[in-house]
Amino acid sequence: MKLDFFDCNCQIGRPGVPVEGAPTTGSEIMDRLQPMGINRALVYSAISKEHHPCEGNPKTLKEIEGFPFVACWVALPTATGEIGDPQQFVCDMRANGVGAVRLFPNLHSYCLQPWCIGSLFEVLEANRVPVLVEAVQTTYDHIAAALAEFRQLRLIVLRPSYRSDRILYPLMERYEHLCIETSNYVPSGGIEAICSRFGSRRLIFGTDLPNFEPGAAVSSITYADISDSDKQAIAGGNLQRLVAWSGETGA
Repeated sequence: MKLDFFDCNCQIGRPGVPVEGAPTTGSEIMDRLQPMGINRALVYSAISKEHHPCEGNPKTLKEIEGFPFVACWVALPTATGEIGDPQQFVCDMRANGVGAVRLFPNLHSYCLQPWCIGSLFEVLEANRVPVLVEAVQTTYDHIAAALAEFRQLRLIVLRPSYRSDRILYPLMERYEHLCIETSNYVPSGGIEAICSRFGSRRLIFGTDLPNFEPGAAVSSITYADISDSDKQAIAGGNLQRLVAWSGETGA
């Protein structure tokens, strides 16, 4: 079965410290993804990450024009007013077809505790906006605190360690919308175990391009001992379902 991959974890744009040969433009990214069967990507801007979301988020929309990409905007807590009113932020996302929010708590000097970012999470939860955060950018205690307050939040943990099951499993038991990205989740039989215990809908395919080459991420799904329907759900179906919120009416 040929899988249709949709990458949830891809950066576009030139970082402050460029890596020789790393793709930065839309065409360069597709040159890396398409040979691996990855036909779409959810992308965030290097400028949003390394400089400021208010600079990088609009650039993302321009950088993805003409490519099979869905924009992912980087957000911040709303108390400082840097991203404006959270409801308006989400309305602007919807108007521009932005599929998800990405957070960099450690890099941007905040945390996921509700007292810090709760006003944003309240609006994201109500609108079913997917929220992506890399495991090393936060702590699992902070993730647990956020989900205890916002139980319907569509949170995707990016690049959890292959040794994270003793933390991930209790969280996944408690919070039905918590998902994990697959690029660094490589315990032996780990994909199969998640599918058996929690269902394939809890796994989201990602590559972390340009930091890592996409081949290994594709292989872990392609050769997993699971059904073809589960493989396709992980490869792209689950992400497509999550980013569909921006095409819905209301809110």
